[in-house]
Amino acid sequence: MVLVEPIQQTRHKGDEVMESGYYEWGNRNNPTLVFLHGMGSAGLSFGELAKLTMSNYHIIAFDLPGHGGKAPLPNEEDYLPTSIAENLSKLIESLGLTDVILVGHSWGAHLALYLAGLYPKMVKGLILLDGGYFQQDPVGDSLAKQLENVDVFTEKVRYPSWEAFLESEKVDSPTWSKEIEAGRLAQVTEIDGEIRLAISPFTAKAVIKGIYQDQTAIMFPKVLSPVLLMRSTLPTEVEDDRRTAIEYFVEKIPQAEVQAIPNTSHDIYRDAPEIISWKINEWIKRKL
Repeated sequence: MVLVEPIQQTRHKGDEVMESGYYEWGNRNNPTLVFLHGMGSAGLSFGELAKLTMSNYHIIAFDLPGHGGKAPLPNEEDYLPTSIAENLSKLIESLGLTDVILVGHSWGAHLALYLAGLYPKMVKGLILLDGGYFQQDPVGDSLAKQLENVDVFTEKVRYPSWEAFLESEKVDSPTWSKEIEAGRLAQVTEIDGEIRLAISPFTAKAVIKGIYQDQTAIMFPKVLSPVLLMRSTLPTEVEDDRRTAIEYFVEKIPQAEVQAIPNTSHDIYRDAPEIISWKINEWIKRKL
């Protein structure tokens, strides 16, 4: 069965309702890629990449807690990567998936490393999209400064209408499609007549605190699967810091392969979806 459009589903397990809204593309008989998005994003943000990749794979993308259509978690500690990885492992298991290939961007890459390290039997391969290898903020902001920036940024993002929001997004996007539009719309919601970010300041701060408390370096020695890190090259000012972080990353995960994608920012899969799709396919064929 080929699913040419993403579907959002709620699964049931016994008497327990699994609130597992997810999106699905491709043929379920093919190897499964599980996409994990970054902070402030949503599962549908991978729509363009999934469209380019789904001919060879079965693709699942989740809305992570407090993002897209998923309800936020009640406590800060619930956002610790160890806690979210445990919940994701149960969710993946409930969908009957085994030997999955994780594809994580930014915060999603952080979570993917925790999944791979804590549940190695579940993960066949790990693809990181410009995330998971830094142990500190790449621009050098302290934790306190990042938390302060959250309030400023979330307060700043306000649009009078859905049309105004989309027009603003189109200005900053070199291409546009129904998949890109759906992904952008999934990141916002209407609050008191204004279009605002769907992620709340509480969720954003909890995510940032969790990243600082559960750093990925703890997981590096526990990752057993093949790893591909595709990393950005912009801005060039942090290139030295990138190289230092990558040296440590490959020292601790010797089976990791690192590829720099020219002229890409942190939103690497949005900047170069065709290249990222091709490299995913080529690496899986070569390594898995």
